[in-house]
Amino acid sequence: MLFKKLLGSLLGLLVVILGGIFLVIASGFGKFPSQMLNFIASMEGSIEYIFLFLTVVLLGFLYICLNLQGKGQPTSILVPSELGEVRISLESIDSLVHQAVKTVKGIKDLKTKVILRENGLFIYVKVVLYGDRNIPELSEQMQGIIQDHVYKISGVNVSEVKVLIENVATDFKTKVS
Repeated sequence: MLFKKLLGSLLGLLVVILGGIFLVIASGFGKFPSQMLNFIASMEGSIEYIFLFLTVVLLGFLYICLNLQGKGQPTSILVPSELGEVRISLESIDSLVHQAVKTVKGIKDLKTKVILRENGLFIYVKVVLYGDRNIPELSEQMQGIIQDHVYKISGVNVSEVKVLIENVATDFKTKVS
């Protein structure tokens, strides 16, 4: 975001400077325009100026491409209320998912991703389990707990909770000889 603002400001400044130069040239203000035209003519074939203007053109194309991409993924979800609207960040929803999963025994590690789409809120969970747990039972338990906890705390309905069992860990470390 900061890069886009900086690039936009830089390109805006270049447009103002070039516009001012062309305005002075077009107005025929004193001897300055002829000196400017001589300077512009001296640029012909100069590799430094070719590189400079090519960089400006490429930065312009980059700026246009960044602006055409749109705003990307939404960062919050709108929850209507009687007194107005409430926005809950997806980061907050992610924290709620972590809180919910902490109540489930048998989980060693957890990674989550929360995505808001037109058809609802989707939560993706990657877990590392301890080896003594029933995977289908634990997965179903996690899905239910996550969905219930997120709704209970935020009022947001979760469309889908997908669980990926990334690994099954053991409690003890073995030495390989």
